[in-house]
Amino acid sequence: MSGSEFDFDRDVIERSHTLPVLVDFWAEWCGPCKSLGPVLEKMATEAVDNWQLVKIDVDAHQEIAGRFQVRSIPSVMLFAAGEKVAEFTGALPESDVQAWLTTNLPTPAARQLLVIEGLLAAGEFATATSQLEALVAADPALLKARIYLAHRRMFSEPAAAVEQVAEARLGDDLFERVEEVRFIGDLLQRDGDSFADSPVREDYLQAISALRAEQVETALEGFIKTLARDPRYDDEGARRCCVAILNWWGEADGRVRGYRQKIQRALN
Repeated sequence: MSGSEFDFDRDVIERSHTLPVLVDFWAEWCGPCKSLGPVLEKMATEAVDNWQLVKIDVDAHQEIAGRFQVRSIPSVMLFAAGEKVAEFTGALPESDVQAWLTTNLPTPAARQLLVIEGLLAAGEFATATSQLEALVAADPALLKARIYLAHRRMFSEPAAAVEQVAEARLGDDLFERVEEVRFIGDLLQRDGDSFADSPVREDYLQAISALRAEQVETALEGFIKTLARDPRYDDEGARRCCVAILNWWGEADGRVRGYRQKIQRALN
């Protein structure tokens, strides 16, 4: 890559959101690099649309080598959805490189899920939800995608959301989200008579009613009101609802920080 044409963020980071990128850090004086380079180039030609190879001369791009703490070469790094997901050092034979790729290269479904995770982190929920629906329809066995979709639907379709995560178990990825889906799903389907008498009962029920109507901000205010008066009511239900709502909004939502402060004040 020539210095005038190559832009790492564009040609590797951004590109990896569309196609995994294999980066080969090498140098002209490096003997093992001359052994590994042709192997990677041959494999990249055969890979077609599975991944792309980018070769970076560490002498010409010392700042990039430093950025990724390249200590010895050849050093090979795999990027997907803007993140480094795996790496190895040294001149491996083609069979070992292929085994490494088989282990670490995201499947098309996993690549799509990485893209969706980026959309969720950015707060682009409508697009993310639409893509999750398509992904789950195409690959129902992809539990992580089902968990994300259930989390997006837990207020609007609580029973269906709970069913979506029925097989999730402690230790699975995103299990905290699974617990939120199950708690909210149960809460929204409970009969009003199941809630214990308390001075905060009415505020709590009104907040749940607002949540059923998908008036999420109104519900959050009601849960904070309950929290300030009796944080232990309904097995700390108000606090758990507050946490679930903030996680549902996501850190990209400008309201989260302010409401987090309100919740902290209510608990003090």
